[in-house]
Amino acid sequence: MEYVILGAGAAGITAARIIRKADSQGNITMLSTDTQVHSRCMLHKFLSHERTAEGLNFAETDFFEKNRITQAAGQRVEKLDTEKKQVICDKGFVCSYDKLLIATGAESFIPPVGALRTAPNVFGLRHLSDAKAIDKCAENAQKVVIIGSGLVGLDAAYGLLEQKKDIVIVEMADRILPIQLDETGAAQYQKLFEQAGCQFRLGRRGADTVCNDAGEVTHVVLDDGEKLSCDLVIVAAGVRSAVAGFEDS
Repeated sequence: MEYVILGAGAAGITAARIIRKADSQGNITMLSTDTQVHSRCMLHKFLSHERTAEGLNFAETDFFEKNRITQAAGQRVEKLDTEKKQVICDKGFVCSYDKLLIATGAESFIPPVGALRTAPNVFGLRHLSDAKAIDKCAENAQKVVIIGSGLVGLDAAYGLLEQKKDIVIVEMADRILPIQLDETGAAQYQKLFEQAGCQFRLGRRGADTVCNDAGEVTHVVLDDGEKLSCDLVIVAAGVRSAVAGFEDS
């Protein structure tokens, strides 16, 4: 039996472990866009420099060898041929399967506001590659605007506050963590972030951007006209299912 798992996050790793227990002889191949296993919940610890990339790995160091799993890291699915039972990747890698598990999760949703989707200093935070790109940009950035005050937005703020960055968080709801907390709880968390130096713009949303000649966003324009100066923008305004490459399957 040929098992192929797309995605090496918590779902994919757990599935691979259980499949191997159920079938000691089948071949298991794991494909992932990420080059190494990491905990998405700990990406802020990388931004804060409390952990290295290797320190985010939640699987055993010999996980793939011990479970006899072929790891195909850094592969992006270009096409899924369900008739031929093949996964075709952008680098020419082709993998055949008897059973396929899609555990690709989600990707950051960047709203079509101004140049948010095209500017080189705007990032989502879903993968280790995102965290590495943010960390590199942060080397020469001081002013950070974070759009969204959910768990990802506040995690990003935590990590960059540890780097002593100046942070403004924009949230269209009337409180932070609007899905997780009521007004009382949200107010307490907001107070702690403010004490650490973070600013908030609640009940506001991004309406436009101002860019320099290099195409970088220098200001995020809010719906009330306020312009927030920035060197780096992180968008934590939600996610969409990661289905790239599956559209015609």
